[in-house]
This record gives sequence, structure tokens and C-alpha cells, in this order.
Amino acid sequence: MNPMVEEELHSTAQPTSEEPELKFHEHARDFAVKQIRDYGGQLIRESVDTARSRRHALVLQKDVQYAAHRLHTEFRNRKNVLFQFLGAGLLGVFLQGFTAEMLSPDPGTWTVVVYVVIGFIGIFGVFWSLIR
Repeated sequence: MNPMVEEELHSTAQPTSEEPELKFHEHARDFAVKQIRDYGGQLIRESVDTARSRRHALVLQKDVQYAAHRLHTEFRNRKNVLFQFLGAGLLGVFLQGFTAEMLSPDPGTWTVVVYVVIGFIGIFGVFWSLIR
């Protein structure tokens, strides 16, 4: 393991005055190291791409900061797209099912309630993605 990563994992587990010392479980430590390597690799690639697009001879701190911001924004955008997709799908289920149930000769009360709940969840998903 990289000595810097090992030192950082050990230093973050040091207790404060009122907390007991915590150690990483072997699987947790391995997972954390894997995540650090994956994110570090992505951050380095994005930083180099940013520096090249700006025609810098070196990768500067502002290139790394911009790359970190882009990676964070990209992750956030994926979640928003997921909320929009699921919300829109639930709204479609609501519109189709609610309309079909209301046009039937004997609409079921609980079926209508379920479709209304699905509609509210869909609206919440869509609006949640828009306000974030």
C-alpha cells in the first residue's frame, strides 16, 4: 500500500480527547484505498485534460481545482438525471393508470389512491431534480 495513503488513514483514525481510537477493518481499509486510487486517477486525468485544453505547460493548482469541481458536478448531475428519469416514469404510470381507472365503469377506490400516491412521488422526483 502507498505509505502516504496508509499514513492518512492512520491519522484520520486518531482519537480526539473524548473519542476512543478507531482502526479501519481490513475490508474497509482496502475499499477506502481502492476509492482513493480510483478518484485520484480520475482527478489526475481530468487535471491533465484541463491543463491541455488551457494550453498550460504544467498542471496548475487551479486546473486540479477545476477538475475536482467537474468530477463533483458530474456525479451530482447523474443523480439529478436519475431523479428526473424515475420521476417522469412514475408520472407516466400515474397519468395512464389514473385516467384508465377513472374512465372505467366502476373505479376502485384503493387503485385510484395508489395511482395518486405514485403521481405525487413522481412529481416529487422531478421537482427535486430541478431544484438541486
